[in-house]
Amino acid sequence: MSSTGRRDRAEAHGVGRSHDAGEGHGSGGAGGGGTGDEPLATRGLVLVGPGASFGVELLRRFGREGFVLGIVSRSADTLTRVQDALAADGLPVAGAVADVTDAPALAAAIGRVAGEIGGLTALVYNAKLSIRGAALTVPPATVNQTLAVNVTGALAAIQAATGLLEQRPAATVLVTSAGPRTEPVAGRFALAVGKAGLTALAEALRPALAARGIRLRTVVLDGRVAPGGPLRPDAVAEHFWQAFTALRGDVFRLAPARRDVPVAQLPLEV
Repeated sequence: MSSTGRRDRAEAHGVGRSHDAGEGHGSGGAGGGGTGDEPLATRGLVLVGPGASFGVELLRRFGREGFVLGIVSRSADTLTRVQDALAADGLPVAGAVADVTDAPALAAAIGRVAGEIGGLTALVYNAKLSIRGAALTVPPATVNQTLAVNVTGALAAIQAATGLLEQRPAATVLVTSAGPRTEPVAGRFALAVGKAGLTALAEALRPALAARGIRLRTVVLDGRVAPGGPLRPDAVAEHFWQAFTALRGDVFRLAPARRDVPVAQLPLEV
C-alpha cells in the first residue's frame, strides 16, 4: 500500500488530530500527556518482532485507538502475514525486514518505518530467540546467540528509537519479558537467561530515557501465550495497552488467572 493510502487511513481513524492517549476510552491518558496543548501529530507504533503468538492482536488493539502501525521483522513472510491479517480490519501496516543482530540495518529499518507512519510514539521490542539446552550442557556460544537477540538487539532498537521518541507526547518503550523462575522450563535455560538480561537492561536504561522524556516499561508475561491459554493473545494485547496508558509504573505483570483469585487482581504490578 502506498504512503498516501496510509495517510488516508490514518485520517479516517482520527490520527493527526489533537488526541491524548486513551482519550474517550476510559483509560486515564497515557501518563503525563493530556494538557490539550500538544502539537498536532500522528501517533505511531513500531513493533519489533511481531512473532506468531500475539503481535497481530497487539497491533489491532493500538490501531483501534488511532495509532498508525509499523513492524520490523526478520522474515518477509511474517511481514506479509501480519499485513494481510490486519487488512481485513482496515488497518494498514508499514513494514521493513531487518535482523535485530545487525544494529545498523535495524536502526535504518526503524527510522524508515517511523518516517512512513508519520512519527514514533511507542516502540515495542518483542523479538526473542530460544534455543534448547540445559543449564550444565548448553554451549556458551548458544547463550551468546540468544543474548544477541534478547538483550543486545533490544539495546540497539532502543538506541535507534531514542531520537525519534524525544519531544513526542507520551513517548514510550515497551519490552516483553518473562517472569523469574527458580527452574526454567525444561530446555529453555538460554531463553531464561536472555529474558533476565532484558529485565536488567531495562532497569539500567530507564533513568537515562526518563531524562529525555521517554518512559520505559517492562511487560512481564508469566505464562505461555496461546489462544487456549494460559495467557490469551487478546488479553496480552490489552495488557500492553494498559501498560502504555498507565499514569505511572515501571513493571507490568500478567499472570494466568488462578481459581482462588479474581482475575481483576492479577494483571498489573505497578
